[in-house]
Amino acid sequence: MTIERLGGGFVAAVTGIICISFAFQILSRCRLRLRGVRTTGELVRFRTTTEADGHDLYYAVVIFTLPDGTEMTAETSEGVRHPPLGVQEGDRTEVLYDPAAPSVITLPSVLPGRLRTSEILSLCAGCLALASITWLILADTF
Repeated sequence: MTIERLGGGFVAAVTGIICISFAFQILSRCRLRLRGVRTTGELVRFRTTTEADGHDLYYAVVIFTLPDGTEMTAETSEGVRHPPLGVQEGDRTEVLYDPAAPSVITLPSVLPGRLRTSEILSLCAGCLALASITWLILADTF
């Protein structure tokens, strides 16, 4: 095996691994959209934390009821830098939760962070570009 083939194989492996990580990122972003259950909940509060750069992050805390009658209190897993305008504690909101792990939630009408279509499409485009590059490297190398 020549040095060119080893180098080409290494670059193809690296771009392939990056492509696979993009694909997993896409699946995790779409997970609630694919498997999520919609219900209505009450916004209890926004929990605030401060990032290392000094910016505040806001996490929504909601209470909602599961189909079996269990009351669930959960917090969004991703924070936003600005609380949504016009949204107050005590407001009713749509909750999208993972039936396998009901504490994993998002609030599509209030905090659409996990469901941004442009972000998902960007990851898909990056994944396809890397897959094409990987294929070209492999085709040229071997």
